[in-house]
Amino acid sequence: MIIFVDNSYEQNGKTMTWIKEKNFYFIVLILLILIMAIRTPLDTDMWWHLRAGEETWLTKDIYRIDTFSFTREGEEWINHSWLSQVLMYLLFRLGEYRALSIWVSVCAVACIALIYPQMQGHPLLRVSICLLAGTVSSVVWTPRPQIMSLVLFSFVSYVLYLYKWKQINRLIWLLPVFVLWGNLHGGYVLGIILLGTFIFGEFISKVFALEGQNQLSWLRIRFLFLILAGSMIVVLINPFGLDMWRIPFNTVGVQSLQNLINEWASPDFHQAFQQPMLWLLFLLITALAISKKPLEVSELLSLIVFAWMALTARRNFGPFAIIAAPILERTASGLWFEWRGKLLARYPKMEKAFEKMSDSTFRVSPSVNNVVNLIFIVLFTAVVVWKAYDVNRISFVKSVEEEVFPVFAGEIIKKDKRPGRILNEYNWGGYLIWHLRDFPVMVDGRTDLFGDEIITEWSGLLQAEGDWNDKINEWDISYILIEPDRPLVYVLPDEWVPLYRSDEYVLFMNQISD
Repeated sequence: MIIFVDNSYEQNGKTMTWIKEKNFYFIVLILLILIMAIRTPLDTDMWWHLRAGEETWLTKDIYRIDTFSFTREGEEWINHSWLSQVLMYLLFRLGEYRALSIWVSVCAVACIALIYPQMQGHPLLRVSICLLAGTVSSVVWTPRPQIMSLVLFSFVSYVLYLYKWKQINRLIWLLPVFVLWGNLHGGYVLGIILLGTFIFGEFISKVFALEGQNQLSWLRIRFLFLILAGSMIVVLINPFGLDMWRIPFNTVGVQSLQNLINEWASPDFHQAFQQPMLWLLFLLITALAISKKPLEVSELLSLIVFAWMALTARRNFGPFAIIAAPILERTASGLWFEWRGKLLARYPKMEKAFEKMSDSTFRVSPSVNNVVNLIFIVLFTAVVVWKAYDVNRISFVKSVEEEVFPVFAGEIIKKDKRPGRILNEYNWGGYLIWHLRDFPVMVDGRTDLFGDEIITEWSGLLQAEGDWNDKINEWDISYILIEPDRPLVYVLPDEWVPLYRSDEYVLFMNQISD
């Protein structure tokens, strides 16, 4: 195990420390998370969030009346992420893609930095599990307001940890956090669910007199319940008032989400990037099965709820990892001490071997340790800086953009200069909203705005189902920009002229449209 932690030297007879052991591990962890999190900031929803933020900033009025689509044009939209959108737009205006990339990576680091202190074992174990949790969460490390919910969810988890395990009461901090959360993203409901499951678990433990470590008293449970009630109320301090509580129901109530939208679909573990969630879940189940120490009811309920949410929709990988990682680490640490005690009881002579294992410092001069640790940190820092520069080069960003979005088709539509409505793929709606501002789209990532009615009709058009041609004429659609394998491509009548065709998308124009 090549970890140098004895970073000290003698000065005037006193031992001086460069980097303490726990700080060295933590610094390395943060640098590794930055290396994972810094990436080209391109996301299908990023564009319409930027456009909404721009509208809010320029008009000095929160964007709430839809002008981006022709299917919901003029209708009021509960823009629950308005504050995050303004932040995103200002960052983009300040530093374009690099600023957004840094913002996402800082948020990712904040999540892990709030998980790490909830662990109690050896730093190497803590770092390993944090890296696994980061790998699971990285699925949702994207430039969109959802990343803010992940940070605030981690904060709620940390405050609850302090309250139960350290007897430190910082619950009052949650009230301003939920005020902020209610303006940053509709994911505030994740924090409410976490508080609710935690309280219910502690309530069950108390009612049935179950054994548990640091079990909360009735007084402390009541105070926690008051904080939950207060958090649910202060969420309403936003421009939309009571309507903010409609957001979770409006979104989850869209039945077509799981069938048509990837992030709302159940995870596909055949895809390698989704498998770390499975590893974390299996490791946790195995550790809990082996351990003789019962899990706290509040932890068990939270784990069950967020595991179910993650197995239902992959956008919930992050919250699950934040809940699961500290539980896995505490359980694994407990198993280690349990097995160590049994081995020592049976083989007392192994005590010296364990002492050597627990001391991860090579017995070399302190100055050498300091230099080697510094080299590690400098190298990792250099990788962070290099990656932040490399993945955000304009030429590289443009090349990635061309692979993911219909860039060339958009340029053709711009050159045509004939205003018109676009029947588009769901994942391209945001891109078109930002880049083709005079061409309203049929759908984009605002599922809470469109609902089942529009999303189902959009799907029917792409599948050429029912009276699809009448619907296209009824909507007065001028352009069709979709994937080439859609059934609609093969049945379009002659008035639809192909302007561009590739393996990724096709563009048609209605030549008789006004």
